[in-house]
Amino acid sequence: MLAGLGAIGRVSRALVGSGTLAELSERALGEMREALALDVAVLYLPAVEGVRKLRRYVTSTRPAAATSVTDELSFDEEAWRLAVASGLPLLFHEQGSWLAANPFDPPASSWLVLPLVSGGATLGVVAAATREPLVLDPVGANVLALLGDLLTAGIATARLRQEVQRTEIERERMRLAAEVHDGLAQDLALATRELKMLDSGVSGRLRDESWSRLREAVASAHRVVRARLEDLTVSVPLGGIGPAIQQICANFSKRGVPVEFTARGPALEIPPDRTAVAVRVATEALSNAERHAGATHVRVSLTVEEERLTVTVEDDGLGFAADDVDGPGEGHFGLTLMRERAHSVNAVLDLESAPGAGTRVRLQLPLAAG
Repeated sequence: MLAGLGAIGRVSRALVGSGTLAELSERALGEMREALALDVAVLYLPAVEGVRKLRRYVTSTRPAAATSVTDELSFDEEAWRLAVASGLPLLFHEQGSWLAANPFDPPASSWLVLPLVSGGATLGVVAAATREPLVLDPVGANVLALLGDLLTAGIATARLRQEVQRTEIERERMRLAAEVHDGLAQDLALATRELKMLDSGVSGRLRDESWSRLREAVASAHRVVRARLEDLTVSVPLGGIGPAIQQICANFSKRGVPVEFTARGPALEIPPDRTAVAVRVATEALSNAERHAGATHVRVSLTVEEERLTVTVEDDGLGFAADDVDGPGEGHFGLTLMRERAHSVNAVLDLESAPGAGTRVRLQLPLAAG
């Protein structure tokens, strides 16, 4: 069993690196099987939150093994509380047990159950079997416990990575939803309506007016697409965030809305994640002023003071009732997106607006990581 000590390092390496949760778990399970001279080892993960049922996820067997395993393990409440939730490994030298039905076919006479518990939560269970009676000396028991801890940490890390990926995907989905909803979808809906009207056979003045609205809707959709492509190509020039925001203002001014830019404080090169947030919030606020507010003038200011960067975008447009903006369900995807981006770097986003009084968006961004 002393040879199993070397498996601790191999399992550690197996759980580090790229790959899916299944790939990482399969490598680690294989190392555990070799270290403990097991015929078959299987990892079960919770099937449904709050239900004492586990579903087979990864199986590792010796090439000569003819043992199969069941797809699910079920426990009653008492067995779960006394055995699985405790996190302690259990050895059985009988085909059946009080814990759960023997998961192996043919039923194993020597098998173990290793709960994977972290922070009071059961992340999964490893079940393993051998043809020979499995005997754990103190060293072997420690090796088994350490391997279980490593696999538990690996599963927890892989799940966290998956959660981060899901968050990034959701953020990107929100960004795309905002860009499609705020302009393009509306233009295309208008174009579809006018096409239906023209197909109905209208004539004379009604036909000419419909053609005019259709041309304008298509032209507007084209402008939205071109504007978004320009926004995506904005780079951060040498000199830091100031020149980047100034370039964005210049791009919008060229499209017809005068934008006045001012900067106070020292020139800074801030971390990439904070630069990205400042750039995207400024772009989104200017896009709203251009497409929805009917603004004739926009002021953008950038201030650096007291370890904080403040970006303010003010327009003289139509404004709206800011208190009525609840989220994406209300059609304000762009505003929701700005708040999400600010929150991602512990920044504060303030929005002030009222009908007929214009809109002010202010981003207060801490310069230090927090």
